[in-house]
Amino acid sequence: MSRLGTPSSWSTARTASVAAVLFAICFFWTVASVNVPHQAGDAKLQDWWQQDANLTSGMISMLFAILTGVLFAVVANYLLIAVGTGTPHLTAFARSMATAFTATLLVSGALRGVIGHLVKVDHEPLPSLDVLRYATALNYTVLGVIVMSAFALFVLSMTVLMMRSGAFGRWMVLVGLGCGAITLGAVVAMMGAFTVPVAILWALCTAVAVWRRPAPAPVEALPVAIDDTRLLR
Repeated sequence: MSRLGTPSSWSTARTASVAAVLFAICFFWTVASVNVPHQAGDAKLQDWWQQDANLTSGMISMLFAILTGVLFAVVANYLLIAVGTGTPHLTAFARSMATAFTATLLVSGALRGVIGHLVKVDHEPLPSLDVLRYATALNYTVLGVIVMSAFALFVLSMTVLMMRSGAFGRWMVLVGLGCGAITLGAVVAMMGAFTVPVAILWALCTAVAVWRRPAPAPVEALPVAIDDTRLLR
């Protein structure tokens, strides 16, 4: 008799765990690879954008944002399947928040790399200072408010699903409640961009929880009964 479901479920959990770690790494480099100076004068800001390395770092940040969104989708889909469909409305809400996080993060990534792409790829002149300031402010607003609020709501709804299904340990529920509440509170206080380390912490804890999650019990293949009377007709 063969065992059905165990190898694929085990490898899927391992894949999701690795994806969570890579998500944490890529999210870190998304925000760490570029740092536009705050409250800088016109001359200092113009000089910063004219440096080729800074334009390149913006494009690198964009690529890391793409990877972060893809990896988050892998982790979110595994978690949604793991907690089951016992609460369909909350599950649908968590899935919509995961989609919103991924989509808005890709928008934020595009804003990070648009100036570098415009100058280095399209060979267009550097935009005016007003455009540079607006693009920077829009990027920080999308990341700090839209992206992180979607992340907080996903984590909180997913934590409730974990608590109801019992699919993960109690410690992961506490981690989810803490990270989700801190992130959501920071978003309300307009400080959501500073909670990226909280998201990284949640991702690393999720990787551990998924890796340590017991494999599902193997299902034995049952013999199929054949109606001999039909073969004689």
